[in-house]
Amino acid sequence: MIAVLAMLALMYGVVVGAVLLAGVGWRYVVPVVLLVILLQWWGAEWFAREMTGARIVDADEEPELHGVLNRLCALNDVAKPRVAVSPDPVPNAFTLGRSERHTTIVVTRGLLDMLEPDELGAALAHEVAHIRHRDVAIMTLAGSLAIAMAWGARVARDFVRRNSKPVPLRQEIRDLPVALLLAWLYPLIIILGLWSLLAQLPLRALGRYRELAADHDAALQTGQPALLAATLLKIGNSGVIPRADLRATARVPVTGLVAAKPARLAWWSTHPTIARRVDRLTALSRPTATP
Repeated sequence: MIAVLAMLALMYGVVVGAVLLAGVGWRYVVPVVLLVILLQWWGAEWFAREMTGARIVDADEEPELHGVLNRLCALNDVAKPRVAVSPDPVPNAFTLGRSERHTTIVVTRGLLDMLEPDELGAALAHEVAHIRHRDVAIMTLAGSLAIAMAWGARVARDFVRRNSKPVPLRQEIRDLPVALLLAWLYPLIIILGLWSLLAQLPLRALGRYRELAADHDAALQTGQPALLAATLLKIGNSGVIPRADLRATARVPVTGLVAAKPARLAWWSTHPTIARRVDRLTALSRPTATP
């Protein structure tokens, strides 16, 4: 994990260095970087809930869900997060927020309908492990600049598209400042888009590592690695058509139970394959031989 974080720091340092070499002073760079981090830190949870249509629910609305989470939080000695339910039929759960006391666990309706109470406990144990490990804060801070670069490239691209329509010569002369701006934006789109794409490699490697760590911790805390393995297999074999993965869209940093849309290439996936996770959990289930 340290190597991945070092790679991210290097990539972000190159971007900041390039901006400084372009003549932009520190007094502009530092406030922008801090603003990006703060927006991600405070706004990512709200944005993710909006994207998924998740709604905060209380114990009266979802007594079983709250009951399972109460037991897990007491077992792990963590503050109980807020609970939200998304209408998404795809079985999944994910954790949002910025700290242990400012966290929301989102569970999809598909997961609630599919799992038995003990399986739901195994799935939520994985999410509580993310809270224990502070994974949401880690992924938020690690991904802030990459997400900002992706959004910057998208905004610049949309501006270029809106202002690149054929116009009469007289209007071209009048719009010369816009044309000069467009000429400057083209390389900016390429640089930001390419760099945000490259930054996804270490970010996704970090995400895969954190998912395996959450599996391991959940298995140890519940003492039932085989149950979590069976739950993952059940979700993976559900056959429900997934929506886009929140992390795969490079918009918000979340820690989810499974990848909403598994990548064809392992090194590009936000999660380890279910087969790999099940193998590791199965190994935990085997009794250790004693001499």
